[in-house]
Amino acid sequence: MERISLYQLFILTVFFQVGTTIIFGFGAAAGNDSWIVTIISLIIGLFAISIYLLLSYLNPGLTLVEWFPAQFGKWIGTPIAWLYPLLFLYEVGRILNDVKYLTTTIILVDTPFLAIIIFFLIAVAYLQFCGIEVIARMGEIFFPYFLAMILGSIILIFASDILKIENLLPILKNGWKPIFESAFPLGASQGFAQSLELAMIWLLVNSSQKELVKTTLFATTFSGLIILITVIMIITGLGEFFYKTESFPMFTLVSKVNIGGIIKNLDAFAVLLFIISSFFKISLHMFFAIRGIQILTKIENSHKLIIPIVILSIYLGYSVSANFQEHIKVAIEVFPYNLWILLLWILPILLLIVTLINRAINKGKRNFEQMKERL
Repeated sequence: MERISLYQLFILTVFFQVGTTIIFGFGAAAGNDSWIVTIISLIIGLFAISIYLLLSYLNPGLTLVEWFPAQFGKWIGTPIAWLYPLLFLYEVGRILNDVKYLTTTIILVDTPFLAIIIFFLIAVAYLQFCGIEVIARMGEIFFPYFLAMILGSIILIFASDILKIENLLPILKNGWKPIFESAFPLGASQGFAQSLELAMIWLLVNSSQKELVKTTLFATTFSGLIILITVIMIITGLGEFFYKTESFPMFTLVSKVNIGGIIKNLDAFAVLLFIISSFFKISLHMFFAIRGIQILTKIENSHKLIIPIVILSIYLGYSVSANFQEHIKVAIEVFPYNLWILLLWILPILLLIVTLINRAINKGKRNFEQMKERL
């Protein structure tokens, strides 16, 4: 069985949670209060991840797709478990659309999407054949560069003197309602509660349950801080109007960098950050989907699934949205309310309740049997 270290889990968690949020406007509907949305989303997200970690503790030796059959029974739990690999595959298609719309709009305008997606998925497929250990090792290689690019961007943006703190004011001008509407379910689910998927690899971590919990919660807090810093920079650099209306506000911000006319237009920084985070998030989504399907179908070798899944991903990359406006509308108005609330919130909480009830019943049965033996 493959194994990963705590540090590798930390890296994969950060890559997975940050994802494409550093390019798109996190909680943009709340305008200049989006930074408050980020904080509230992080707090709610930590609560959700704590539930997932508790479920992992209460279901030792089982992955996410095995929790439901174990607690709900085969006939109810298995159909529910199948919803998760399907969700992961749909997420692959959505991120491929993120890649499509950014690259064909900004950097590779005349390049056919099929050429971009095939190149991207060849690299992703290769990692699937290599396994989670290789994905984690690649994460170790890219993570320092990822952080260096984020830190470098922050320093250069500050040095360009384009940030205006007054763009954060007035605070709460529209009250708390738009903030909470942006924080849940979209903000708390995007990246944070999505970490339920990581339950597919928690069993592979060389550590105690206590260390696993600490590492996961610390990585989540670290990811939240990265998102918070980028949100504050974009709002102070672009202002509320452009933060809400720009398709790729982070890209727009770094393109404004100009230090003495020598260092300017750091578009490559934003593109590299986006490509690296997208690459790892797609790789993880696909790995979780393949592993979930392998477990549910009891296929011995997951390699048999990789090529069909990659072909399906190409189809999803084309079909999940017809244009960028539809892509964003689905991401904000449809996806969170029709899929995330059910799969990331309602079902895990229901599963926790059933798990606790089952444990109490089993404990009562054991105590009763022990009393009978004594008598």
